[in-house]
Amino acid sequence: MITLAREIWIVFNRSLRLSLREPLMVLVALAPPVYFVVLFGPLWERSLGMSRDQSYSVFLPGLLVETAVFGTIFAGVGLVSEIHAGLLERMRVTPVSRTALLLGRCARDIFMLLVQGSVLVALAVPFGFPLRIGPLLLTFVLMAFVALAATSLSYALATVVRSEMSLAALANIINLPLMLTSGILIPVAYAPEWLRRAAEFNPVQHAVVASRALFAGTYSDPSVVRALVIVVLVGSLSAAWAVRRFTRSIH
Repeated sequence: MITLAREIWIVFNRSLRLSLREPLMVLVALAPPVYFVVLFGPLWERSLGMSRDQSYSVFLPGLLVETAVFGTIFAGVGLVSEIHAGLLERMRVTPVSRTALLLGRCARDIFMLLVQGSVLVALAVPFGFPLRIGPLLLTFVLMAFVALAATSLSYALATVVRSEMSLAALANIINLPLMLTSGILIPVAYAPEWLRRAAEFNPVQHAVVASRALFAGTYSDPSVVRALVIVVLVGSLSAAWAVRRFTRSIH
């Protein structure tokens, strides 16, 4: 386990340095959530009859969770490029375990996501978002496991699809229903009965509900424990499948 952790750290550092060489891509990934904070967030105050503090206490936690999906579901596109360039073939001769090669990438994606989440919180504070450290840290935990599920799924699909355009289209197909049934744009409580029932099968929606409960001050809300169990389970299963797919693809 110590050796695996060290190898994951090495791959994480290398992947992070490569990402920081292209800061424009980081800004491009951050732009859509920033637009939501600046342009869509204020609409909640009037359309739902909430005060400014209330609107951002409800809207931003949901946006943070959705960003965990949107910011990582396209991660596999880069892996497809590496497959085409023959980089995975070269990895066969490296002493680093195949598991570390994948999990190090996932760790990089999650780290970048949490940095983006911190930027969104900083931008939302002037709009009236109440900064509460405890709920924010627990929301970041939810985000991390949601991101682990999304980025692992993306990497696993990259070993199946083997086409950047096809994978990007598939990621959009997955992301849109997750976003629309998660309640980040309009609370699911306003949806018809059939849509509310469908949303119960969306793990992102459970994370959104839990994060909003945390910022409402209800730490003991059953939705918090339920969301933690769901996202940890889904994240772990997605990572296990991705590791298996990734390992087979470079043997």
